[in-house]
Amino acid sequence: MASVVDKSVFDSGGRTTLAMAQDNVHLCIASKKGIVKVMNTERVQDEPRVLEVAKDLTSITFGAKDDSTLLVTSKNGDAFLYDARDENTQGRLLARSVLPIRDCKLIHSDKQAVFGGDDLQLTIVNLADGTKNHLKIEEQVSSLSYGDQSNTLAVSLVNGKVQFFSVSSAVPNKVHELNDYIPKQSFKDAGDDALLSNVLGSDNDDDDDDDDDTQEERIKDPEFCDDNRICTNVAWHPKGMHFALPNKDKTISVFNIKDYSLQKSLTTSGSNKLFCDVQFDPRDGNYIAAVDLNNHLTVWDWKKSEVKFSRKLRQNVTNMVWSIQEESNCFDLIVGTWNGAILTVKSIVEFANPADYEIESGAKNNKGLNLFVDDEAESDDDENKANGTEDQNEEIDDENLFTEDENDDTKKRKYHFDDEEDFIDDDDGAGYVSAKKHQPQEYAVSNPYYSVTSDRKIQSKPYKYRPFSAGATPFANSDRRYLTMNEIGYVSTVKNNSQYSVTVSFFDVGRFREYHFEDLFGYDVAFLNENGTLFAQSKLGQINYRPHTSLYSNWTKTIPLQQGERITTIAATPKMVYVGTSFGYFRVFNEYGVPLTVEKMVPIVALTAQDYKVFTVHFSPLHGLSYSLFEITTDSSRYFQRESPLPIELPNQQSRKCDRDFIANNPLGIKSLFFSSYGDPCIFGIDDVLLVLSKWRSGAQCRWIPILDSNFEVWRMSGGKDHSDVHVWPLSFSYDTLNCILVKGKHIWPDFPLPLPSEMQVQIPVLVKSQLMSEHNKERKERAEAGIEDDEDDAEDGAEKEVQIPQNFAAEEEYLRSKILSELLQDTIENDGEMYGNENKIIASLIGIHDKSLLRLFAIACSDQNPERALSIAQELKQDKALTAAVKVSERAEMVSLVKKINDIREARYNQQMDNL
Repeated sequence: MASVVDKSVFDSGGRTTLAMAQDNVHLCIASKKGIVKVMNTERVQDEPRVLEVAKDLTSITFGAKDDSTLLVTSKNGDAFLYDARDENTQGRLLARSVLPIRDCKLIHSDKQAVFGGDDLQLTIVNLADGTKNHLKIEEQVSSLSYGDQSNTLAVSLVNGKVQFFSVSSAVPNKVHELNDYIPKQSFKDAGDDALLSNVLGSDNDDDDDDDDDTQEERIKDPEFCDDNRICTNVAWHPKGMHFALPNKDKTISVFNIKDYSLQKSLTTSGSNKLFCDVQFDPRDGNYIAAVDLNNHLTVWDWKKSEVKFSRKLRQNVTNMVWSIQEESNCFDLIVGTWNGAILTVKSIVEFANPADYEIESGAKNNKGLNLFVDDEAESDDDENKANGTEDQNEEIDDENLFTEDENDDTKKRKYHFDDEEDFIDDDDGAGYVSAKKHQPQEYAVSNPYYSVTSDRKIQSKPYKYRPFSAGATPFANSDRRYLTMNEIGYVSTVKNNSQYSVTVSFFDVGRFREYHFEDLFGYDVAFLNENGTLFAQSKLGQINYRPHTSLYSNWTKTIPLQQGERITTIAATPKMVYVGTSFGYFRVFNEYGVPLTVEKMVPIVALTAQDYKVFTVHFSPLHGLSYSLFEITTDSSRYFQRESPLPIELPNQQSRKCDRDFIANNPLGIKSLFFSSYGDPCIFGIDDVLLVLSKWRSGAQCRWIPILDSNFEVWRMSGGKDHSDVHVWPLSFSYDTLNCILVKGKHIWPDFPLPLPSEMQVQIPVLVKSQLMSEHNKERKERAEAGIEDDEDDAEDGAEKEVQIPQNFAAEEEYLRSKILSELLQDTIENDGEMYGNENKIIASLIGIHDKSLLRLFAIACSDQNPERALSIAQELKQDKALTAAVKVSERAEMVSLVKKINDIREARYNQQMDNL
């Protein structure tokens, strides 16, 4: 039976505000007078930690990761960050406003803080470096609420509106707005005499008049009034798919975050007051607790609309927090008051029985909820058996699918003392040991399917295929990751015990609308296109297609998998769906899930598609990486390339640039693959080089061309400094531009929130860093001797000047770039025609750049009196006017023989043109 325990915390009284840490152990109790006590709810006999913080505080927030991060905002407009474990902490000023800051929240695993108040803007502060972003809003903020599962920030405004912002990207974007639900609010700060008289003369109609009068007399805070106590805060379900609003009609509404539709309306009996706090229980979210301005506390089982607890409290309530009591299978509710005390309602309600609730997704049994535990060990065993091996004493990590570390140093080394052939060491290469015994260990290091079992012996072991999606990132030490990412948007998932919450976000928020759904199956592969998103659960063989709009219905299908087989990669276009597996089965469906064909090929590890074109990457431990390129329609198919070698670098486990968390999730190191805007296959590997397939329609002329070394571009843009913490994450390739995410940090993949996309111009890798730095330093020295100030010295905020490329080097690179891009585009025009209507203009522009760059090289050769080099350059010129310019340059250089040879070239071309007429 529930009981109420009253505990005085601050003898001086005053408004007491509560916050519970994510660990459900540390309770923060804050006084308006600037004193904070952090109590351990499991050891109540211990003295609490006492901190001095800002006075006249308006809100407090505990960190989600631990009990050390504490945010405090004040009526004076200050926002501070404190270390709650240090009683001597002085606090760090994060933001300041001339008007009061009303609320604060920590987002992205305590990496950023959001503040809102009376200054008509949201302030987002990066806690690592202190950088700030500001977002203008239409009205003053009354409260903030953050749903970490959906990465959504709910902003309640004083005019009664609730605005929802997606904070998945660096700049929050508004995704929805709810009107006419929460009450309008007008804060009344201290100094209003009318407020004070209203407090002292307030009426109470409770049966125990003497006791209530005593409580009322103890409240001396002039800010105590209904206007300041009203709750407008959005309460988030712990799994992130629902939220609750305290309504102006004295009811509570529960909404679904997927489409912001109303699910339930809860009412109280015998009360006609607004609410001062509403909270979901933090364990399963089956209960909602609410307390109104009459201090009447009610707890509902909101799914059944049943009232589980109802009682009027004797104290005036500020806010409340849930406390989970695992030993007794009950919840406690801790309530803050206006007189320096806290109330604990012990055993207010027991944990709900999961069997009493129907799974909303329609799962028919509990097996679907445990897909990620028992099935993990089973499928791993199947795979080992299929490969002819079994790991006898290998512990399986059932939380991270396919992320077992193949080179775990903690495992015991196996010594083959019975191998007599290893007794002789062929240290001088004389040949008394067979060649197969003398295999270099470097080969094992660079190949993930070999392991070193002794000082000289290299043993092959089965390769474990991982699911792959373009732009996907690992969980690593986080609870969220990106399932896929491209130029359209990104799909992220948040892990919550045995379930996941998936969010589909877009870069063009004006065209698309972000949406969420609860994932009961643990989808680990995804593909995003303009019409919808395709998901797959690699071990179950389940695929699910979800259109972005409600005009079309989504569908789910299960494909057959053999023992040890799993889905490795998927792709979807507006017309077709493609699925590849670790056994090489390639299945094609139409946009409604109707199977069209199935094919067997080398095991598939990566896949992308555009219209009817398909680009697949294969991997075999014996034959390495290869690729296929083909076109498939409902009634025909045509191969352009079939299982041809793919020349990309494999991860080297001992390389500094090798991120072990990334390689554990993606052992082949392919960051992304996609088709360019003109339909050419592209791949971006661990070496950060963008490769484009040229002349792919002709097998004899097909070749991979490196058109961008992104590491070199980062080095050049940073002034010639090697930044090991700056990385490039590819999104797409459009004509001559790589769309990418610039990542700063120790990981090579982007974290949350996602930075804004950047553009990187194509730069053919023909330049040498040492030569550029030599010319760069020489230029700076000459400028210094001439008394000209260097731009780097005047750069603000540590901005770095780009390394300028000398004219002769730049001309060579421009020549190659224009030649390669024109070849790619010309091949597309000849086979597919114009796609955007401006291709011929682009070709003409590229020819102009081609000739101009060659003329610069021609002029340099003439100045060096090198007629052979100059003539070879002139032969590459395409336009007659360019040859005419070359003649003039030769005449100025007094190279008569060169002039005659160039005129001969012009005459020969003219005669050829006349013959072709």
